[in-house]
Amino acid sequence: MMKFTRITAALMLVAVLLVSSVACAKTGSGETTTTEAPAIADTVPEDPEDTAEKLSLPDSLDCGGETMGVLYWSDVENTEFFIESEGEVLDKTEEAIRRRNAALEDRMKVKLEFIPQEGRNSKLKDYVNYVSASLSTSDHAFDIMAAYSQTMANAAYNGFCYDLATTEYLDLEKPWWPALLTKEATVNGRLYFVSGDISTNLLYMMYTVFFNKELLGTRADLKSPYDMIAANEWTVDNMFAMSSDFYRDLDASQNKSDGDQFGFVLPELSIDALFYGSNLRTTDKNEDGTLVVSETYFSEKAQSLLEKLFKVFYDSDDGMWKGGTNIFTAGRALFYCDRAVTAVKKFGDVTFEYGVVPAPKWDSEQDAYYTCAGNPFTLYGIIANSERADLASAVLECWAYEAYNYTTPAIFEVTMKIRFAKDSDTAVMYDMIRDGVTFDLGRIYGITMNDLTQTLYRKAMDNRTVWSSRKAANSKMLSKYLEGVNDAYTR
Repeated sequence: MMKFTRITAALMLVAVLLVSSVACAKTGSGETTTTEAPAIADTVPEDPEDTAEKLSLPDSLDCGGETMGVLYWSDVENTEFFIESEGEVLDKTEEAIRRRNAALEDRMKVKLEFIPQEGRNSKLKDYVNYVSASLSTSDHAFDIMAAYSQTMANAAYNGFCYDLATTEYLDLEKPWWPALLTKEATVNGRLYFVSGDISTNLLYMMYTVFFNKELLGTRADLKSPYDMIAANEWTVDNMFAMSSDFYRDLDASQNKSDGDQFGFVLPELSIDALFYGSNLRTTDKNEDGTLVVSETYFSEKAQSLLEKLFKVFYDSDDGMWKGGTNIFTAGRALFYCDRAVTAVKKFGDVTFEYGVVPAPKWDSEQDAYYTCAGNPFTLYGIIANSERADLASAVLECWAYEAYNYTTPAIFEVTMKIRFAKDSDTAVMYDMIRDGVTFDLGRIYGITMNDLTQTLYRKAMDNRTVWSSRKAANSKMLSKYLEGVNDAYTR
């Protein structure tokens, strides 16, 4: 599980002095601009508690006023790196990003220079080629890389990332670095990328299950998912059982459609939430630390989950496979599974009360709830030829620390819990969801391994495939791809 310490300092933002951000941003033309501090959206009450965790960097360590380049993916889904608006009123998250960067620059005596490069899944090669070109010319334009998760993995695969395990100042025992990601991402003793509070998008990308409280209230025979969690009854079987008998052909089309009412609406990508929520994985590690195909990937349990999904979404009217958010926001679905950011972006105008819970356990014997994070979060690394890798690691450490103090409270405590949660139970659930975030290198290296750990399960759902047949057709090739990944950590 991703162990974030629960931050009660969500409302402490105004307790910090308002300082100006001096972050630089390179435009596509290569010009550098500075961003001044815009106005603050509103006041956040002061919390008298200070953050218990302290930065472990030496007081004397700083960059001496130098600039440090950050190559970032400019097509990031949600604002993460800097705020360039001047004179505009910022929302709490934007203001937190500004303050985070200002605190980093003040503490480290550094000016961050942000160098844009598209780099999400469809632009992966563009970003990696940009890094390759920088390495070949040794221009040292940037030390830090910030990329879409699978893009950074591909850069590591190509040998473009510095071994963070050898740097001096990353304190990976701190709560702003999720222990499970660090453990998962370390192969053969090497660590090429990190994430955590430093990536605002990691919080946004948590998969959750939303439920319509009012629709649930029409059935006296059903328990609240909150009560089921308290009783350790929130399981795949029980969730699917609750989804039955809610279908209504509201548009009289005589076929399932977006205009109807359902027990469960599941977008295509959200099947990953149920897969990982059931404690299934694509990869694991041998005793020597090398990656292997997980015994759970092609297991009977994985097949059983598929069969349960077939029953709900194909053999009955209970569920809508590849259904849209509009069905839930219109009040026509009991359950809807999607990323947490969906509530932020699309639930603002809903007229009914909704709740949120983690993806269900496979069964009551499972030790915890596991949360899958969508791929559009940022992994951070250092370019392989950096001449000041230790100093860059100090900047990353300080940046993550300031994110822990500023952006995480703003996003999680304020945005998700206060603005979008309708009750205190929902606030508690977000803690549970965040504490359960799990990682899988097979997923992070998905594109690099030709999607054999990325889309295979989704395609099986699409085609109603017997899962054991996928093992016969793909396991050897998957093992070969994993050998390539392992080689990247041994050469």
